[in-house]
Amino acid sequence: MLQGITRFVVLLAIAFVASCADPAPPVQGPRAVVVESPQPLAHSMIDAYAGSVRARVEAELAFRVSGKIVSRAIDVGTQVRRGAVLAVLDPQDARLNLAAAKAALAAAEADLWIAQSEQKRSVELRARGFISQSALDKQKSTAMLARARRDQARAELDLAHNQSQYTELKADTAGVVTAVMAEVGNVVAAGQPVARVAADGGREVLIQVPEGRAPTLRAARHISVVLYADETKRYAGKIREISPQADAGTRTHDVRVTIVGADAAVQLGATATVHVRESGDSDRFRVPATALGSRDAQQAVVWRVETASDGGLFAQPVPVEIREYLNDAVIVAGEITASDRLISAGVHLLEPGMAIVPVDRIAKAAL
Repeated sequence: MLQGITRFVVLLAIAFVASCADPAPPVQGPRAVVVESPQPLAHSMIDAYAGSVRARVEAELAFRVSGKIVSRAIDVGTQVRRGAVLAVLDPQDARLNLAAAKAALAAAEADLWIAQSEQKRSVELRARGFISQSALDKQKSTAMLARARRDQARAELDLAHNQSQYTELKADTAGVVTAVMAEVGNVVAAGQPVARVAADGGREVLIQVPEGRAPTLRAARHISVVLYADETKRYAGKIREISPQADAGTRTHDVRVTIVGADAAVQLGATATVHVRESGDSDRFRVPATALGSRDAQQAVVWRVETASDGGLFAQPVPVEIREYLNDAVIVAGEITASDRLISAGVHLLEPGMAIVPVDRIAKAAL
């Protein structure tokens, strides 16, 4: 009887110790992850910007003297040749100034003739001892002053002659008038714009680019221009100028894209679209921002799906270099290819060698 009780107590103690032991950890299966392939920049469109066609050279023309406009020979859209007269000022004031300058020159020449004659007589008198050296020096100074005034009057006559020709506003180059800012009867000041002329020749597209996109444009090697009026034809483009300062209101940079081989179909003011592709570097890829992770503070990584020797799949980090941040993606460079499958969600939960079950993002199961 005592042995039976002892055996029961021992079994009860064993059961109690077994119940207090930690349960065995559950066996974790492969983690399901969303995957997609990186996009090589050589085959992906980056951006498209709408703009308008402008002339390579467009100048606002103005008179070099003030006056009243008495005639105008142009309107918006007028084709002009180099040297053509666009507008004319009232020439009366210029004629009077020219006549006054001629009279001033004649008076200065008369004064110089008298001073030179007096100097010649003074030299003869000094040789005979009739006047002092001081009187002779004074006469020489008078002659020099008269000669300087003659030169001044001659320069003023040349200036008045030039200003008399400035009453005609002429085109500096052949082109088309794009704006007229003054009418007959207006009194304009010197330098006040009267007309804007777009020179014949080069054509370009003016676009506005958001802040942060300027580096992409500078590095782009594949730029094309398509006119809204004819989307079947594509022109090659070339970045000519990027404004270094963003507009205070819109926070965009003005960019001018030269249209290479522009023909008659490229009209001023036409709507055009500039398509920009990245440089075709084979080691630069566009990946989702959610695919970017890090193993430490200095090294960014992406996680690639690898195949084990037994056929299983596991996650492996691949170091990459960040080239540029976009709105929802990142441009990276590293030891990856377009055929790789990169994990694009939950990368912060991954560990090297972790077993995974990949699900393509385009599949319904990944949505």
